[in-house]
Parts: sequence; structure tokens; C-alpha cells
Amino acid sequence: MKKIQTSIASGTELPDIIWGEAAFRGALYELNVLQSLSGEPYNFDTSNLLDFELPLLTNSKGELVGLEQSGSPGALAYKRDLAKQYFGTDDPDKLTAMFTDWDTFIAKGKEVYDKSGGKTFMLGSLMDAYVIFSNQSTTAIVDGTKVNTGEVLRIFTQLQSIRDNNGEGKLAMWSPTWNASYSQDNVIFYPAANWSPEFVIKPNDKASTGRWGLMVPPEGGYPYGGTTIGIWKDSKNKDAAWAYLNWLLGTDEGAEANFATSDYILPLKSFFKDTSKLSSGADEYFGGQDLGKFWVEKVFPNMKSKAVTKYDQDIYSSSELVLQVMAQDKSFDAKQALEKWEEQLKKNHPELTFE
Repeated sequence: MKKIQTSIASGTELPDIIWGEAAFRGALYELNVLQSLSGEPYNFDTSNLLDFELPLLTNSKGELVGLEQSGSPGALAYKRDLAKQYFGTDDPDKLTAMFTDWDTFIAKGKEVYDKSGGKTFMLGSLMDAYVIFSNQSTTAIVDGTKVNTGEVLRIFTQLQSIRDNNGEGKLAMWSPTWNASYSQDNVIFYPAANWSPEFVIKPNDKASTGRWGLMVPPEGGYPYGGTTIGIWKDSKNKDAAWAYLNWLLGTDEGAEANFATSDYILPLKSFFKDTSKLSSGADEYFGGQDLGKFWVEKVFPNMKSKAVTKYDQDIYSSSELVLQVMAQDKSFDAKQALEKWEEQLKKNHPELTFE
């Protein structure tokens, strides 16, 4: 993102193809450097995409400015041995049925903490929970320049409840101790996308076989990560860029190639007509679970999303800072967290109004 901004400021050329990672894609869209794919001459038919994907690919003008490299469905990864020890089953469907809502999950977390003598937690950190809660929500946190503080307070209140019931291990997401916990017995659940097994879980727990499972979290699947690929609007090679982009991310043939080489699941409705071809087979590492079928049949059907905004990365950073305080200070409640969060966000965005 910084390189793109620097190039714009200096008047130098951008690449023909521009990638927008989930964290900053909303800000990228508002730089007005991406070609509209919904207008002439491309006229990409947005009805071909799964409904949840559209808000993630559209700028504030309502233009489709990119296509998704992978649908990036989010779920919960869990350790089967610990699930069996504390909940009596390691079956993903039975666990999903057991945790009907987050209040139930939080209550079970208190039981786990007590039974383990304070050694085992449901989640590694409050940010693990925040990733799920914030992405499950379809309510915009920022609409134009108006901030919905009620929605932020709702999320922080849930997170305070997790902390107060000892449901998280204060490990700081992505830290060395958090990474190390994958191979230990101190954390049961982790937020996980379809890229997590290959890039997070297996590298952090290399010695395991059959220990892991994936389940639908309370209140359903959620978008977790992903990368938008768009075309620079001043590119001299737009035809070639579109030929590449449209085939790779807009056709069944490209979708099949993506799945075969990278296990990426493109959010094309036509690609989901025959889900049998999206089976990845039994994965011994995940106790024989078919991960392809899991994502397609259990997670994608109930995914929802909200529009991306240019404030998304700062919203995340401000939340991360506030939740570090909440995790360490038992007297720091959701209302104080909201006040601190507002303060942080105002530093970079004085134009925002908080309602």
C-alpha cells in the first residue's frame, strides 16, 4: 500500500495488475487507481459471484474494482484430543451443535479454565475472538464518516465477557508464544481460514497427525483474509491484464486450475454447482476430515460480509491496541475500551464523527 501511495505521489507507473490484501483493500479502492470491471468494456456480470463477496470487491461508488483470488472462508480450528477431554467429543458437527451461540462458548470456556486448573483456554487471545466477531458482523462500523459506536461497544462487551470468564490465554495473536501454543495443550480453538492449514497450523505443529479438526463457529462462517486482484486504470496493457484476470478468477476453467494448484476456492456460483469436484479427500493431519468439502458445504453457504472502507486497517490497529490493555487490566471494561478506541482512531482521522 505504501509503495502504491508513493508511486501515485511521484507520478510513476503502477503495475498492470494490483493486489489488494484484505487489511488495506478498502483504502486501495478509494485511491481511484483501479479500473471498474462492471462498466465498459469489461461488463463483468456480478450475479456470477456468491452474494457475500460483492461488498468485498466494490468501492464506495458502487463499482466492481477487483476479483477475489480465493473466497477465504473463516471457521474454527480445534485440537481433537482437548475437545474430547473437555467436551466429550471431537466430532466437528457435534461440536458445532454444542456451541449454538457465543454465550454458550464463553460459559464452556470458564468450565475448561476451572477443570484445567487455569492452564487451558478456549482461545489464545482476545484478538482471536475479535477477528471472528468483527467479520461475522454485517453492520458497518464506519458509514461515510459516521462511526457506529454501538456496534463497537457490542463487540467489546462480548470480548470483555471472554476475558472475565478466563476464555483467552493473553498470548497476543501472531506472537512467538501464540505460534508455539499450536503444538501445546494450553489453547483449544483458533480462528482459521482455508489458507490456515497450510500456512499457519501445519508449520506450527509439524509433529502432529490426526490431532486437528475444523468446525463451524457459533453464529456461522465469516470472511477471513483474501486478496483482491484488479487492473491499474492507466495501464497500457489492459487487454492482456483483463484476459489474465478474467480467465484466472472469472471462469470455471480458471477456478479449477486455482483449486488444483493452490486449493483456492473461487466465489463463482457456477463453480459451486457440482461440489463433488471440490472434495480434497481425507486429510490424515485433520483426523480424516475432507477440508475441501468442509469449506464448500459447511462454511460458504452461511457466509455474510459488510462493505470494506478506507478505515479498516486503522480500525483493526486501534482495536488491537485497546484489547491488549483489556487483556492485561481486569478493571478496563468495554466502555473504557470504546473511549480509548475512539481516541486512537481520531488521531489519524479527525473527520470521523462518533454516534
